[in-house]
Amino acid sequence: MDFEEGISMQEKKRDYEIYWPHVILVGAIAFVLVLIGVVIGVNIGARNKKQPVPVTGNGYTWTLQPGAEAQMIYANFWQFARASYVLVGDIPNCEFYKIVKEVPRNDFQTDNFAMEEGDSTLMYYHGDDGSRLSALAVDVSSYQTPLDWEALKQAGVSIAFIRVGFRGYGSEGKLVADEMFQTHIEAAKAAGLKVGIYFYSQALNYEEGVAEAQYALSLASAYTLDMPVAIDTEEVYADGARTADLSVDARTDGVVGFCETVKNAGYTPMIYSNRNWFVQKLDMTRLGSYKLWLAHYANQPDFPYLYSGWQYTGEGTIAGINQKLDLNVWMEGSVY
Repeated sequence: MDFEEGISMQEKKRDYEIYWPHVILVGAIAFVLVLIGVVIGVNIGARNKKQPVPVTGNGYTWTLQPGAEAQMIYANFWQFARASYVLVGDIPNCEFYKIVKEVPRNDFQTDNFAMEEGDSTLMYYHGDDGSRLSALAVDVSSYQTPLDWEALKQAGVSIAFIRVGFRGYGSEGKLVADEMFQTHIEAAKAAGLKVGIYFYSQALNYEEGVAEAQYALSLASAYTLDMPVAIDTEEVYADGARTADLSVDARTDGVVGFCETVKNAGYTPMIYSNRNWFVQKLDMTRLGSYKLWLAHYANQPDFPYLYSGWQYTGEGTIAGINQKLDLNVWMEGSVY
């Protein structure tokens, strides 16, 4: 018994001495693996702390982590968004306005809008071969004193829109003739320019739109008009603005009343407004049968709908003219 017990104890001691180094080795390996995992986790966490790329829209928000794939998705998202929506505001915190099917789209190549070589003011639409495919137009009112229309013609201006009148402020909303209308239109026609007219609207409903058109046509009845009769609808910043709180439907009613009256009188109606006003303050689904005149002060137009003219600056300068002018690239009626 004592011998066997002695052998047994030695064997147990030997077994213990053989097994313990294995435990130490396995423990060391596990420690290294844990350490590697911690390092990797810290690096991933650091990367995830970078500023994410937000993509927001009506009723949804995406958050993309930085990287080549995210940037590609981000760029493609906005490219496709512009194909279906007019974006108002700065990306990514902009508003989306669905492009409606009722209004024709334009197929203008925006890169083909460029200043004339050697001139930082006069903008034209050019063909791929550099040929000029548009005309140059000005629009004027009582804010401009008598102009040298021959100088304008020599500079390349071939179209003029003259403000015929406007609706006043307050509850009365009196219709008023532009005091420079007769002077401007007669001088422009004498210089051989094509002439159209526009009326600055504050119509509250369809009936007031009709009244504005009738008034404008009566003032211009003594003249032959070569270009459309436009309604100018835009934000009125002065105190007492009648249209400050007007609904989209009511404002659109006024525009339609004006345009239908002009059309029924045998003239071509047109709507002048800025890019954002068109999509935010008017129901474009009701305006597809009328010509559009876009105001958008930029190096290139950003507007999906077909427009006849693009007012690209309100600070234009022309040699021989000592006043700032609204200048327009005119597409319709030119060789385009």
